[in-house]
Amino acid sequence: MVLKKTAGKSKLSKMELVFLILTATLTITIVSTSSPLYPFNPWDDANCFFTVGRGIIHGRVPYRDLYEQKGPLLYFIYAFAALISEKSFIGGWIAECIMASLFAIFSWKTVKLFTEPSKFAMAFMPLLLGLTYTSRLFNFGGNAEELCFPLLTIALYFGLRSIVEDDGLPNDTEAVLCGVITAALFWIKYTFIGFMAGFIIYILVLTIKRKSFARLWSLVWRFLAGFIALTVPILIYFLANGALKFLWEGYFYNNIFLYHAGKPIAGPASTPVVKLFYIPFYCNRAICQKYPLFGTMLILSLISMFSFFFFDKAHRKKILFFLVLTFAFTTGVIFTRNSFIYYYAYLEAYCFCLVLIPAVKGMESLGNVFKQNPSLLKALVSGLLVVVYAVVLLLNKNSYLFLQKKDFLAQYRYAEIINQTPNAKILTYDVMDSGFYNASGLLPQNRFFCFLNIETNYPAILEEQNRLIREGYFDYIITTYFCEEEWDNYELIREEADPYVDYTGEKALDGYRLYKRI
Repeated sequence: MVLKKTAGKSKLSKMELVFLILTATLTITIVSTSSPLYPFNPWDDANCFFTVGRGIIHGRVPYRDLYEQKGPLLYFIYAFAALISEKSFIGGWIAECIMASLFAIFSWKTVKLFTEPSKFAMAFMPLLLGLTYTSRLFNFGGNAEELCFPLLTIALYFGLRSIVEDDGLPNDTEAVLCGVITAALFWIKYTFIGFMAGFIIYILVLTIKRKSFARLWSLVWRFLAGFIALTVPILIYFLANGALKFLWEGYFYNNIFLYHAGKPIAGPASTPVVKLFYIPFYCNRAICQKYPLFGTMLILSLISMFSFFFFDKAHRKKILFFLVLTFAFTTGVIFTRNSFIYYYAYLEAYCFCLVLIPAVKGMESLGNVFKQNPSLLKALVSGLLVVVYAVVLLLNKNSYLFLQKKDFLAQYRYAEIINQTPNAKILTYDVMDSGFYNASGLLPQNRFFCFLNIETNYPAILEEQNRLIREGYFDYIITTYFCEEEWDNYELIREEADPYVDYTGEKALDGYRLYKRI
């Protein structure tokens, strides 16, 4: 039986809010290497962001003084993290906990739009969080996709709430918040705005069909107000530092014209509309074929499709149009080429909450079947879900680093050597920033401070690094174990390899070489 709409039924109680926030915080604390239970976050992506963030609080300007490829808002987030602690990822862990809490809260609010869950049904939320944050899409924690998909869950809730409880259009406050969310996505990684593009098209179709042009204008100006409110401070920062051209070059031009990973997806030889809906199917199938362990994503996505049968028949067409349009644009904008970087698909986790709708309805139906003691049965099922959640957390791929000491990692062992030289200048060469700057407490002294995937089409990076090496500018150079360089003015003083578990769950060795200026 489907439920009729009831205004305000998605409102959460204080108990629900506390439970969701605590569960999300516990999940991130156990699985993310940014948390205090881990010695360090060794992921190169997170360290690149943190290094630029640390640079900001010391007067460095992204792109102009420290070159990286993501959006400036991500660096400002890590700058706030650095204000909390420059010597650890505690600030990043707090940011992850906040975003995971938002994901949990708006996931449960979405479930309550379509169900009337009992107190026992909340046991599904920890399991959903466990599966979402231990999937192979997560890796070590702290990347842009992880921090952004909860924002899409919020927008998803706005869209579904407007259909179930209103006239199908977001209210004034939601319009402003959608503008802020779009700006946040745009200034973190502009390929993340696909969902909001689909949302906007949905609103355009609905308002034009109804000829509600006054309502459309009301939503448009509120949306723009939210977008501008976040955009203006970012532009003022770069304008005040005389770095607008570096923002344009580093974040827009180079990413659009120089960062070419893979070829455009061929797709069916048909209209752009057909290709738009073909790309999500093609890309998700390709990712699961290339990385079979990412099956969690596929399973959750497939189960979530059953939620369709629990929508009110009066709303099904509108909801289906909204869901298909936003998902197609989300995936279609992320995957424009056939280079499938695994964590790109993590942005799709925004819709995992839909899997809870049939799950919660199933629990309620199960209780109705055993009418003699439904509460006992629900309690037993909830207990089982909590046990499975605990097992999922314990089996997360980062457990090999859990409660280890800092010197377990080469970053800190090398830092002991590097810090023997006062104010040492270091460079990570032919390798991304894996945390050697952060572990040693040093900041890069040159603009191009590490390897980036754009070097082939942007030779300025290697040209500057090689010139500075020839001049003996750096005191120490760190390379990967597989990079064998012979420099006349540097000697190899140490090489070693640490145990490592990659994003597929495979155990390996992560090796580095440390060179010192002669």
